[in-house]
Amino acid sequence: MFKKLLSQIGIGAATVDTRLDSERCEPGGQIHGTVHIKGGNVDQEIDRIYLAFNTQYKEEVRDSTTFTTFTLDRFSLNEAAFTIEAGVEREIPFTLQVPFNTPLSVSQSKSWIETGLDIAQAVDPSDRDAIIVQANDLQSVILEAMEELGFRLKKADTEKLPGRYRKDLPIAQELEYSARNTYFAHKLDEVEIIMLQDRTGIDIVLQIDRRAHDLGSLFSEMAGADETMAKLSLTNQDLMDRNAVKQQLNDLIERYS
Repeated sequence: MFKKLLSQIGIGAATVDTRLDSERCEPGGQIHGTVHIKGGNVDQEIDRIYLAFNTQYKEEVRDSTTFTTFTLDRFSLNEAAFTIEAGVEREIPFTLQVPFNTPLSVSQSKSWIETGLDIAQAVDPSDRDAIIVQANDLQSVILEAMEELGFRLKKADTEKLPGRYRKDLPIAQELEYSARNTYFAHKLDEVEIIMLQDRTGIDIVLQIDRRAHDLGSLFSEMAGADETMAKLSLTNQDLMDRNAVKQQLNDLIERYS
């Protein structure tokens, strides 16, 4: 009885440890791993095992910057409750799809997989595993085109999107490029882009900054109708032609610079 009471406050309770086959993944791709559960000092009933793709987004609140955790997607690994016996170890392999708009691991952007056990009347054990999110093949076409045009990535931030813009996607990552070494350097200070991907293609939202630091972030501009904001929608088929994508980005930036 005493052991059961201790397990309810987390002492001698079941533990969980997720081991990823690889910490590297890409939006829209798959990630594989195994959840290891070890029973504690007493038998415990586990209602649910879940895996969550988490990231952080930045907010400016009262002249200060705060970072908030956001769950991009959440998966349950079991359909029914089960009992993990004292001292018993179980392994549950999994394969999950990485959400399309998981922020890339550049600058200060961080994402991770959280594993948790829901245990009735007890402290729920959890585990956290950092992941490195690399651009997928279609995103790479856009990023490589920006580099070939001479733009250099300065930083990346994940922030909240305006509510009216994409109701199904409350946050997005902004990539900020310097125009210093480009043909556009005499006209522009920087270009900021957001890539919003789904199964059919990628929407690119750009803000073209003509002067340094006198415009708000792309997120604030998206809430209005500023003339420096542009949008380019590319299907998966469009993205197969790298030269055409590069030319379209060049023409769009030229038009708004």
